[in-house]
Amino acid sequence: MQKLISHLLLLALAALVGPSSFAQSDDGSGLKTCVTLDLMGNFNAPRMTQATDRFDVRESELLLYGPIDHLYDATLNLAAHGDSARPLFELHEAYIGSSKLIPRSRFRLGQFFLGIGRLNHFHRHDWPVVTAPKSQLEFFGAEGAFDTGAEYTFLAPVPFFLELTGGVTNGWTYGHVHNAGTKPRVPTIYGRAATYTSLPGAGGMQTGINYLTRKSGQGDTMTLNGVDLTAKWRSPDGSGFLLQSEIWHRQLVPAVGKLERSLGFYVLPQVSLSSQWHIGVLVDLFTVLTLKNITGEPTANSEIRFVPTLTYKTSEFVSLRAALDWATAKQKGIDDRYNRSLLLQAAVNLGAHPAHEF
Repeated sequence: MQKLISHLLLLALAALVGPSSFAQSDDGSGLKTCVTLDLMGNFNAPRMTQATDRFDVRESELLLYGPIDHLYDATLNLAAHGDSARPLFELHEAYIGSSKLIPRSRFRLGQFFLGIGRLNHFHRHDWPVVTAPKSQLEFFGAEGAFDTGAEYTFLAPVPFFLELTGGVTNGWTYGHVHNAGTKPRVPTIYGRAATYTSLPGAGGMQTGINYLTRKSGQGDTMTLNGVDLTAKWRSPDGSGFLLQSEIWHRQLVPAVGKLERSLGFYVLPQVSLSSQWHIGVLVDLFTVLTLKNITGEPTANSEIRFVPTLTYKTSEFVSLRAALDWATAKQKGIDDRYNRSLLLQAAVNLGAHPAHEF
């Protein structure tokens, strides 16, 4: 009941903004509003499973965005979560930015999802998968890493597309947490270099090289290196193909203890049969490279997931998904662990969601 109240309060806040906010102005100016409902079900499949056997409101969001004046834009995103023991109502994003003030540049100041990788650019209801790959979950959090600070993007004056992004945020917390954290010794610093290439057959591919580092107040240093790739082909009739992938390496150097290195990779090929029907499979791999057994010897280990997913999109406002999560965790000397579950999702946008870059 308390979870439902949180979502209803968010919808009530959307109503207070006013019905006129949902109308898009003819000249592209004015406040715009979008309310998103993310409904999620996780059910038992045969054999060992961690499914909850319930269908619930995983998340609801209120997004307000639009121009402030002829130079600046602003975004406010509030979210209520239903996938935790207690209802949570929090601020996801609140920032001011501009792409008009500095030539070939855009920037934002405030709280936002860090502009690195592929999935971390988007709210999870916009992902082409139902749940986070293991590397996204371990390295950024279930929804993604967001923080407060500044981010600057520059389009390099070279004969090919090259976009450079750098950011510095507070670093008191990292990932998706619900506490104030502690003052870090080194704040979160990150960067991304992205390029775009046209492909034969009305296709395009974006590739990014990423780096992130921070040092916590306890003296633990984390470094992330990663590459993301997204390729798309689209025909006028709506059919096409999507190939999305990320590979990340994380190094943790604790103030006390042993160094830890982990590697995560996923690839998602998805075929669009039409503008409405999409079939894909998430292949997800994760391993701790420095894992050792009780005798101190290196131990082979891996977590492997296959998640075939069927998506039905009636329009840009409604996405319905059904997926089978087939996961196996292996470690030398230990019996394999399994998770088999059926995932159902309904993502609904009330109002126009801002367009994504690619």
